[in-house]
Amino acid sequence: MSVEAISWELNLAPVPADRGGQPSIACKFVLVGLANHAGPDGSCAFPAVRTLMRYTGLSERTMRACLGRLEAAGLIRPCDPAVVAARIKRADQRPKGWDLDLSLVRDDLAEEDMVALECQFPGLASRLAAKPVSGHDHDEVQSPHLVAAVDNPPAGVQPLHPVPGAGCSQRANRVQPARSRGAVVAPEPYKEPSGEPAAAAREAPDVAGAAGGEGPAGEFFTVLGRDWRLTVAQRARLAPAVTAALDAGWTPQALAAFAGANTSGVRNPYAVLAARLAPAELPPPHRGRSPRPPWQALGCRAAHWA
Repeated sequence: MSVEAISWELNLAPVPADRGGQPSIACKFVLVGLANHAGPDGSCAFPAVRTLMRYTGLSERTMRACLGRLEAAGLIRPCDPAVVAARIKRADQRPKGWDLDLSLVRDDLAEEDMVALECQFPGLASRLAAKPVSGHDHDEVQSPHLVAAVDNPPAGVQPLHPVPGAGCSQRANRVQPARSRGAVVAPEPYKEPSGEPAAAAREAPDVAGAAGGEGPAGEFFTVLGRDWRLTVAQRARLAPAVTAALDAGWTPQALAAFAGANTSGVRNPYAVLAARLAPAELPPPHRGRSPRPPWQALGCRAAHWA
């Protein structure tokens, strides 16, 4: 049992959302069960499937679907099989092991929650306020590593884990290396400003097609409409699920009508669409008319009885 892993799961873990945009209770229960068997750094959690079913009260199918969603979100990843083999000798009794990424932090913490958690997780506010490392997408989870100034050692080689410093030189002659002066490249000649609209404005109508790719997947995002505001990276991550549904027999129009129904109260469009397009939630395609989503059917039934 790891107090660190359980505390991270209860307070900071960005659990995948359900259809309504709220954290999935089933995924949260499964993640608690894994944290109960993980080490202080979140590694080597390998409870049996039967154990997780006893913890959560979920069926085996639902529990495995939650594990798949947690892995897709980056919260867990398969651990080294040799670690599990060293603990359990019989190969037919070895469960699958998982490593929990305790560096991930949810981005919806209120100010008072951050103040209360600062004592338990020192440096939490600075981790959330720091800018992400270049090369990461802007909507990805914040990196826990902060960028700070480090001193320049005499040998000119930075250590593997540098200690934050003032950015000064520690060379033997105490002389700071000179910086090159002058322009690196020649300035570009002056050009008359163009009267045409900006490139972003010209390419705005094609964003949906470019994000989802050409073909039926791009048509799905076009039919989905502007009510579902997604970034280019989010559309790219949803494209495999859309393609799988289309290969199963859905048409872009029917799939968009099913997954894009009932937009009221949605705070995280990407999380809601990912949950609705999951194989465990998506019913078989209807060959006749478009299927009515369960969340829309419940609303119609309530209106009928009212």
